[in-house]
Amino acid sequence: MKAFIATTWIGTFALNEDNKIIACRPFFDKIPFIIEKFERSKKELIEEEKEIMEELKKQNYNEFTFPWAKNGYKAEKERYEWLKNNLFQLAIELKIFKNREEFNAFLTEIGIEFSRKRVREFVGKDSLIVHVVGLLEDLNKTINLFVERIRDWYSLHFPELVKTVEDHEKFVKLILKYGHRKNFEEFEELAKKSFGIEFSEKDIEMVKIFTEEIKRLYDLREKVESYLGQLIASIAPNLQALAGTILAAKLIAKAGSLEKLAKLPSSTIQLMGAEKALFRFLHKKGKSPKHGLIFIHPYIQKAPKKKRGKIARVLAAKLSMAAKLDCFSKKYEGEKLKKELEERIKEILEEKS
Repeated sequence: MKAFIATTWIGTFALNEDNKIIACRPFFDKIPFIIEKFERSKKELIEEEKEIMEELKKQNYNEFTFPWAKNGYKAEKERYEWLKNNLFQLAIELKIFKNREEFNAFLTEIGIEFSRKRVREFVGKDSLIVHVVGLLEDLNKTINLFVERIRDWYSLHFPELVKTVEDHEKFVKLILKYGHRKNFEEFEELAKKSFGIEFSEKDIEMVKIFTEEIKRLYDLREKVESYLGQLIASIAPNLQALAGTILAAKLIAKAGSLEKLAKLPSSTIQLMGAEKALFRFLHKKGKSPKHGLIFIHPYIQKAPKKKRGKIARVLAAKLSMAAKLDCFSKKYEGEKLKKELEERIKEILEEKS
């Protein structure tokens, strides 16, 4: 036999194929715990659902469905709609509530607490993103400052390496690995012909101590970027799919919150971060900017200069749409938006100038 099991605000219910209640577990917990159970029931089997399943199995029920697909079980959303529409009647029949006033008061309390919880989560994560973006910017400045210092310092000993290896992180790893130029297996010929001065063991030791600290900063930056990616994915997956983690985070941080970003027109998003250039243009002291922060997006970076303005407008429009989806609907359409954006950019690139 088949049973439909659903968790609602007032408890967990099991219905047979005729929509008759065959088992129930009313909630008598405090409201925050009820909300936690309800939210968890969308992703996994909660304790009440497991208990009901075990009870029904003894009555020869062997097929179960839920409002949401989970734990390998199928979803029946239509039956859940029926349950929601008849929830008051069921609550009275099962004597969970005495009358309509008591039922409505409970739902109002649930709504207030649920909204409070959502606001706490939303504002909290927005604020976190702002601070983490600031931390990343500080880390980048510090790393660049320290790398510039170690390059100048080590150029006294092995100037040819400094000129040859442009990648900062690779440069740091090479110094940590080899230290003195005579130990270099890579760039061995350069080392033999080097015009650099001789470094003592103490000099090399000090260089490596400093370089180790730079390496730790690179490692820290990687961890912070990973953490930021998780934060963005939790509140703005659509924006992340289109912009990538760093740009999405910078846009939210610049706007002040995801909600503020979602309320901005696409033209403002296009020029966010280019306020100084826009100010100069408005005072007739420069050209009109075509983009701000979104310039770091690969679609603009790789585009011909003549096409960048148009691509920036299209990108900003899609980013605005993604932010609105994340803020107001919570519906994920990241891949769809990305595909539409790529198709439109392809059309722009194929247009004759």
